[in-house]
Amino acid sequence: MYGVYNAAFGVMSTAVAVTAFRRGDRWAWWALLAGNTITLVSAMRYDWMVNAIGPFELSEYLGLVLIYGALAVTAPFPSTRRRVPATV
Repeated sequence: MYGVYNAAFGVMSTAVAVTAFRRGDRWAWWALLAGNTITLVSAMRYDWMVNAIGPFELSEYLGLVLIYGALAVTAPFPSTRRRVPATV
């Protein structure tokens, strides 16, 4: 059942990334940050509880680092650069 939970979350986050995130909706960035954090940290915690730590579980840690890196690059925070108005 835990695998089904993770697969369902993967489908949902893919749908958010393909639609709202690509449009630049700020809520999508936050939803992907919170959702991926909850999903991967709960998977890590489950592995600790059942003592199933091995080389394959490292993919959860690597996945979380990669997701945080990708979200850091695309952060929707206002930039400090001045925007030049477009001239017509």
